[in-house]
Amino acid sequence: MPRRTPSVVVVRRLSTALAATLAGVVLAGCSGSGETPAATPRPTPLASYDGTVAQVERASFCSRIRDEAVLDAVGEKVTTAHYGNGEHLPGTDDVSHEYGCVFTGAELVARSWVFAPPVTPARAAQLAAATRKTSGCTSVPAAKFGSPAVGALCRTGGRTTVTYRGLFGDAWLACSLDMPTRADQPAGARAAAEKELIADAGVWCVRVAATAS
Repeated sequence: MPRRTPSVVVVRRLSTALAATLAGVVLAGCSGSGETPAATPRPTPLASYDGTVAQVERASFCSRIRDEAVLDAVGEKVTTAHYGNGEHLPGTDDVSHEYGCVFTGAELVARSWVFAPPVTPARAAQLAAATRKTSGCTSVPAAKFGSPAVGALCRTGGRTTVTYRGLFGDAWLACSLDMPTRADQPAGARAAAEKELIADAGVWCVRVAATAS
C-alpha cells in the first residue's frame, strides 16, 4: 500500500510529543509529584469497537470529523467534496439521498456517508446481502460496525476499496478507504498492502461512527 507523505504528520506528532513532555516537566515542578501526563489515546481498531449500542444521526457530520483522523487516513494533501441530501453526487448528475464526505489525498481517498431516509432492520439486511454479492468484491470481517454490519474489499476501476456498512438505530452508515491497485506488485506485497488498507479503513470507520453518533 502506498505510504502517506510523512512530513506534516511526523512534525505534528513530534511537536505534540515535545509539548506533552514540556507540560509534564512544568506540572512536576509545580506539584512535586513527578507524575507524567497520560499518553494520547491510540485510535480504536474496528475489532475493538461496539457499534451495536451507538445511535447515528441522519444528518451532515463532515465538518465534525477531526483533521487528525483525515490526515491519518489519506495523508498530508487533502481536498474535500462533501454533499448533502438532494444535491448532486460529486462528479455525476445523480441526485443524492444521503449526507456524504469525501477526503482526497495524493493517492488515497476516504469517504463516509449516511442515508437520509430511515432504514429498517429488514432493509438493512437486504443492503448487507447485496454488498456481499457485488461483483469484484470479497467479504471482510465487519465486527460490530452496527447491526447488521458488512465489510467488503473491492478491486474495480484501477482502485482497491475497503468499505464497511452498518445499521446504527435507523441510520445506514457507510465509510470506505481506497488506494490505487498495483497490478504489477508481487502477490505477497499486494496482500500486505490490502491487509494494511483493511486495518486503516477500520480505524477510519470507527472514527466516522464516533463522530456521527
